[in-house]
Amino acid sequence: MIEAILNMLLYTLLAFATGVFTVALAPGERGLRAEPKQQTAALLLGGIVVVLFGYVAKLAVTYADFFDISYLDALMTVIADHAVGASFLYGSLIVVLMAVVWLAMAKIRALRPVAAGINLVFIVLLIFAISLSSHSASLNGLHGMISSSLHMVAMAFWIGPLLVIGLYGTSLVNALKFHQWFSVVAVFSLLLLVTSGFIMMGEIAPEYVNSWMLSYGQLLLIKHILFIPLLVFGFRHLLSLSGKGAKLSLAERQKSFRAEGVIALIVFIVTSWLTETEPPHNVLRTLQNEPMSPLMDWFLQEPLLENQLISFSPGIGGVLLLVASAILLIGALVAAWWFKKTVIVGVLLVVWTLVTYSGLMISAGPGDIPVNLTVHDTIEEAIAVGHENEQVELLAVFEEEQEEVFAVYQINERHLAAERLKVEDDGYRKYLDASVEIENGFLTGGDQFMDTFMFTTNDWVDNERASTYVSLGYADKDIESVEIEFDGERREANVKNHVFIHVESTNETFPEAHRYLINPINGKDVEVEKRQFIHEGHSH
Repeated sequence: MIEAILNMLLYTLLAFATGVFTVALAPGERGLRAEPKQQTAALLLGGIVVVLFGYVAKLAVTYADFFDISYLDALMTVIADHAVGASFLYGSLIVVLMAVVWLAMAKIRALRPVAAGINLVFIVLLIFAISLSSHSASLNGLHGMISSSLHMVAMAFWIGPLLVIGLYGTSLVNALKFHQWFSVVAVFSLLLLVTSGFIMMGEIAPEYVNSWMLSYGQLLLIKHILFIPLLVFGFRHLLSLSGKGAKLSLAERQKSFRAEGVIALIVFIVTSWLTETEPPHNVLRTLQNEPMSPLMDWFLQEPLLENQLISFSPGIGGVLLLVASAILLIGALVAAWWFKKTVIVGVLLVVWTLVTYSGLMISAGPGDIPVNLTVHDTIEEAIAVGHENEQVELLAVFEEEQEEVFAVYQINERHLAAERLKVEDDGYRKYLDASVEIENGFLTGGDQFMDTFMFTTNDWVDNERASTYVSLGYADKDIESVEIEFDGERREANVKNHVFIHVESTNETFPEAHRYLINPINGKDVEVEKRQFIHEGHSH
């Protein structure tokens, strides 16, 4: 709950600060007669630093309790070694620079737009710094950090000015001229928001409909539904400010902008709550550790079998509700265009939201049972499951225990993968989720490539242990031995046919920096340093 509150405050402060600087950047006739005071911007920036420290303090309390160390030591550890600490340090430095620029330059009217422009660049850098500790960054490294940053930048530049206009909209100098520049910013931000959102959804919740069975999926669905009312109000303001829609009075226009701002704040609340919920990288696996959402359970028309997922298969009731949803949405768009009263648009959108949610939920019914109970005669048959249209070549098999083997193979001569298989009396059976993959490893052009994957929830993990580290790699020379060094201690990996693998379940949490020591049969020893693990995902 604390993290959700911190996220809500951070999103609001970032958006409002972005709105203040964006509006200040506009020339006089395109902006406001009365703008937020310098002190307001300074307070917003100070609030961002306080919230960033809140993340550090929360994690430090966890560290202090878990490792039985003093709070001060835990605090210094988080700041020095954790991504949350890096976000706090970089973010605080950027905020200080922003405050200096604003307080020094914004007093002079002619320099105010220049100061605003400089601070908008700093806002983008600040968001990138904050995204160092985001969910996407922890799952997908630099790629995840960039998509998370772009999503937050788009949100701030779209919603921020709306929040400012919601408070100061009656002092617009010229509505048409304001519309001419803000509409461009809003449309660009919207496109960026949607694009980055789809990328992040593919990374964090690839099983979108199945994720509705979980609290995370429910919140994600609600967030996406609430996105439509934001667009309807944006459509209303686009037409109104350009003079092509209903001519709103100053008071009514203020109400309309505030209504959109309230919806945006609700979206922030839902998004903040999402961070308190475990992302469903594998829905069925997650359901083994947490209960199905009571909302999904309430809407389901038929009970699910064991290990059964859901599918989108609307019946008569679902179709009728979705048709009603479409009619209500058209009505809301017409009201946004022609009606002056904001309350009419608001009521239609509230009803649309409830009907749409109910229609989607009632359309979910029993789906696939993905648990593979098939016992395959050979390892080649087992690893081919899921790669039916791809070329799979088995490279090596390592028998770790009597009841399991590790199969290492390549896919399409591009990717290196490994999988844990259960040994049965008459063959091999796949686990639900026990595979790793280094994508495009064979296309890197290097002599070797390798990565270590850290898992805490899937079928690589020994239930009696906190986490499992799976190290997988390839070298183009014949290898005599490979050692992997975690936290100063070396472990010997299994080596065969140019590939190596090491699997270790432990109650310890290793520092992310680790290294590989490759000893070829002929040639020099090779040391490879790595700065981080791949968390619950694939290496790109």
